[in-house]
Amino acid sequence: MTNSNRIITKTRPIGRLLRLALGVFFVTEVVPVYLEVTFEGMLIRLGWALALFIFYILLHYIILKFELQINTVAGAILAFAPFLAVFFIGYGGPAATGALTFIAVSLILAAIRSDSGCEVMSVPSALTGNHTHLCCLLFSPIDWCENKFRNNE
Repeated sequence: MTNSNRIITKTRPIGRLLRLALGVFFVTEVVPVYLEVTFEGMLIRLGWALALFIFYILLHYIILKFELQINTVAGAILAFAPFLAVFFIGYGGPAATGALTFIAVSLILAAIRSDSGCEVMSVPSALTGNHTHLCCLLFSPIDWCENKFRNNE
């Protein structure tokens, strides 16, 4: 099955609300940091977020261009690993704040657009209009349950 043949489902209200709530929570965690740091510190943190955006745009392009047939769960783990690496290696510093900024924007964008699947891929999906087939380790089970419940009504 090619990427063009994949059926992309939209998230239901509970999935959207949970993505939005977690995204807003992360915003409340990073905004005070940005308000306390110098302009140079802000640029460093935003640089980390930008680096993650660029990485995920490139990953998105590779997945779609070469139609990688990777398992949705394994792919999600591999896709989420760079975010986790930046966050945990830079824990308490600019890299962690940049990573939280990235994930906050991704979650809020996914909630606004009703994107299902891997949230770290929501910015590239918004830019290209194409989705990858990767699932989200946290929200996809919620989406599956919500879809199952709605389909049984």
